[in-house]
Amino acid sequence: MSEQINQLQQELYATLKKAEKNRKRISIFRFLCYGGALLYFVGIIVLQVFVFSGQSSPLIHDYELNPNPTFFEANKILVLIIPLFVIITLGSFGLSAFYKKFTEAEQNAIRRIIRTMFPDAKLALLPSEVSKSQLLQSNFFGGMNSRYSDGYSYGTVIFENGGRKITFRDMAIKTGNQGNWLSQSSVGGMFFVFKMMFKGIFAARVENIVSNFRGMFANAQLEKKINGSVVVLPDHLESKLDYLAKNIQALKNVNGNKLVLLEDVEFERYFAVYASDEITARYVLTPAMMFRMTELKKKYNRDIMLSFNGDSFYFAVAMPEGFLTLGNTSLTSGDALKDLYDNFVAAQGLLNDLKLK
Repeated sequence: MSEQINQLQQELYATLKKAEKNRKRISIFRFLCYGGALLYFVGIIVLQVFVFSGQSSPLIHDYELNPNPTFFEANKILVLIIPLFVIITLGSFGLSAFYKKFTEAEQNAIRRIIRTMFPDAKLALLPSEVSKSQLLQSNFFGGMNSRYSDGYSYGTVIFENGGRKITFRDMAIKTGNQGNWLSQSSVGGMFFVFKMMFKGIFAARVENIVSNFRGMFANAQLEKKINGSVVVLPDHLESKLDYLAKNIQALKNVNGNKLVLLEDVEFERYFAVYASDEITARYVLTPAMMFRMTELKKKYNRDIMLSFNGDSFYFAVAMPEGFLTLGNTSLTSGDALKDLYDNFVAAQGLLNDLKLK
């Protein structure tokens, strides 16, 4: 397969090189757009502080000292606002233009990669919403009951083998009740704006600005239905303030799920298991399954989540750079193609381990 990846890399070199240039341009225009907006809001706040404190601002003309100012003396604030609006406008247009070019090249490359490496796969890169019921059934995302929550798929890949089907999605998920909180607090609204500006500058992808989770979300049907549910989450929930923190609270109050301790010390260094009962947890989490999950965690160093609910299996991996994308590595190095291939193979391997008898 490494030879096939190298051959693909050579065939797509021109496309990937062009995409790499556009990605760098996107970074520049993102900084202009969101950085300019951030400076604007900071300026508004500073100006309000001066006004409400009764102090004179260097940007507000004092008519008592100079009752007949020139146009520029009377409108000093425009000297800052107009250039900022120009920067924000240029950043917005540049971001939109180069983002469109980049995503077109990226999607063309992804189609070619999937078609070559996995000829039997069904690929769709059309954006679509994902039903809340399916996301809730996975038990991964607490807070999805909120009307302000939603799940969005940027692409889908389906594999069928021996009558079994596994569906992969490149997901972005927003959880919680941010909108309700913001409607009740002007301070909260300002904080939310600042948060979005910072994420606009530093987020791995532009699409991630309003989401709590971005990554791979896969689901498949189990060969045999289990009684109850089992959820495996990263064992560092205390550091999470979004989907995992809310999820752990939900798990404690739904279907009687409880923390289950297993004998695999290395597995429990990385994961916490919540299940409807201990027997079901031990039935599902075989030594082979726990070993594979531990190896995946070591290899990718990502948040890996699995759940088993009735006859359904769910698998999610946090990937801020996106799943059906070319990642954050240099597009001309070949690592992006190898990472994408390894992600599919890893998830397919997990599914093969789930022959519950």
